[in-house]
Amino acid sequence: MGDKAHVLTLNDKSVEFIDGETVLQVAQRHGYFIPTMCYDPRLSVTGHCKVCMVSIDGKIKSSCDTKAADGMTVVTQSEALTNARKRRVNGILKQHKGNCATCRQHEFCGLIKLAEDVGLPSPVFTSQDEIKEEIIENKLRINFEKCVKCGKCVRVCSEIRGVGALLHPSFGPDVQTITFSRECEKCGQCSVICPTGAITEIHKEKPHHRIQSTCPYCATGCGIYLDVLDDKIIGVTSDELDPVGRGNLCVKGRFGFTFINDADRLTKPLIRHNGQFREATLAEALDVVAEKLIGIRDKYGPHAIGGIGSARGTNEDNYMFQRMMRGGLGTNNLDNCARL
Repeated sequence: MGDKAHVLTLNDKSVEFIDGETVLQVAQRHGYFIPTMCYDPRLSVTGHCKVCMVSIDGKIKSSCDTKAADGMTVVTQSEALTNARKRRVNGILKQHKGNCATCRQHEFCGLIKLAEDVGLPSPVFTSQDEIKEEIIENKLRINFEKCVKCGKCVRVCSEIRGVGALLHPSFGPDVQTITFSRECEKCGQCSVICPTGAITEIHKEKPHHRIQSTCPYCATGCGIYLDVLDDKIIGVTSDELDPVGRGNLCVKGRFGFTFINDADRLTKPLIRHNGQFREATLAEALDVVAEKLIGIRDKYGPHAIGGIGSARGTNEDNYMFQRMMRGGLGTNNLDNCARL
């Protein structure tokens, strides 16, 4: 006989739950929506925003940090809960000082979505106060006055990125503002998870459209969207539904796109002739490479040649590359740049 199933009452229905699940997880798994602010399924639970309130055995409690228990009675929607959530969200909105007309969080404002989720009118922030911003290495823009202290930035840095470079007043009594230590890798993940525009990418503009793609920088294969404006790539947006990266990118994946439009980018093969480089066609360049490789093989033997496969190439491309090296040139001197 297996273990006895765990059962609670959720909105007048008896539902099973898994040992260790929170009330929020049980409700979400059974298709009930509960608004949240500080919660993220990828991160540890803090429970300090209290937006995810539900009624548990007649008492209003936060659901993200309350473990489900046998015989528990949970209600996710009622007039009392709606009013309590509205009061809590109004308190969060009052912490935010910003101007929607100039905010770079335009598309992904968590405060607007949060207000809509609890039934409040979409807020429009019109602060005319002088903007107090700090620029971090021409990648991130920090405005602590927009912060609502959800703590997601700190947790994503330490728990997902494994760096722990971000300090925040909510998590350190001696910290006065959002601070980055020297260990910061400038990956920008904190800007993505920030719901308010307190941390944003400095270059972020609203694109005309987005093109789904895959990050070209390593063999991990994180899913991305290329932000396109006037036929130019102006940014990279992570794909939250990507099963590989799950919305996370490293510094190269998020910011390493500027070479595409760089004036010094090589767009044609170059062949050295009499000590100078000249432009050539791809077919001509490949002929030169083939001639040189065959010449080395014939003069010194196949073991004088080695090849390094590319982590940016597909499995099929790398397979053909090693077949060329082994079958065409007769060498087994092969390695992969992902290991070096």
